Amino acid sequence: MHHIGVHLNALRAFEAAGRLSSISRAAEELSLSHSTISHHVKGLETTLGVELFVRRDRSVVLTEAGEKLLPTLTLSFSSIAGALHSLQFVTNTTPLKVTVTPSFANKWLIPNLRRFRASNNAIDVQLKSSLALADFDRENFDVGIRAGRGDWAGFNSELLLRIHMTPVCSPSLLKESKHITDPQSLRNFTLIHADVGESGEIKSEWREWLQAVGADDIDCSGGLSFHDPGLALQAAIDGLGIAMGYVELAEADIESGRLVRPFDTAIAHPWSYYVITPNDRPEREQVQLFCNWLHAEVSRSP
Repeated sequence: MHHIGVHLNALRAFEAAGRLSSISRAAEELSLSHSTISHHVKGLETTLGVELFVRRDRSVVLTEAGEKLLPTLTLSFSSIAGALHSLQFVTNTTPLKVTVTPSFANKWLIPNLRRFRASNNAIDVQLKSSLALADFDRENFDVGIRAGRGDWAGFNSELLLRIHMTPVCSPSLLKESKHITDPQSLRNFTLIHADVGESGEIKSEWREWLQAVGADDIDCSGGLSFHDPGLALQAAIDGLGIAMGYVELAEADIESGRLVRPFDTAIAHPWSYYVITPNDRPEREQVQLFCNWLHAEVSRSP
């Protein structure tokens, strides 16, 4: 049984790397190290006696043998996950398992979740913050919220909330400085970056906003970078500088006065928040109730 387990791990590593064309992305999805994925794939190649990948600098390209093997593995792992899920005794008392990005959980979902509980108190919610899509197969989540373009393979996705960007800072910083009069004055302050991912769709959120207001001569490459919009907002609340904030996540902090907007201009981000569900499972009643509530809650916001 031990050897079968090793082979299955190797097959899983190869399937993820082949599907994503990247060992690094496969490692992220499976929550393993880059070297572990490489070790599994090389071991599988040795066992089979064929090369499955041609390795490039930052990607992998399937060989003819790899192209033959990958579709069968992808279908097989999907079938296994579906079969395991269907064997579970799922009732209306089974907790609703939700996976959501950390910043969205902290800044939007948790502050609003009491309203869902008020009208659906018979539904227990298990919430996990994560960025990995592999959670669905590994932990049988029912529904998730992710930021992106809405094109995740194997998932149904519904647009939930479009993202807009604008500078935000603490009211004390705005009051003390008295120098944030126009975008050009931003060159005198620490800029806090919330950029996430390396999709190539947006190189710098600050750069995009500064170009939109005609201040693209400002060097915005420095400052503080958190690669998480929630952490960037918290840094601004704590007075560390001016953050490029997501308006939709900053709404509660702005309403409470923890953050202020020095400028009116907000521009669209290429990513939006989507509600996603696996497309190979029957949808539970609780999932539909939760999704309906999410869309209704978004409609409540200005």
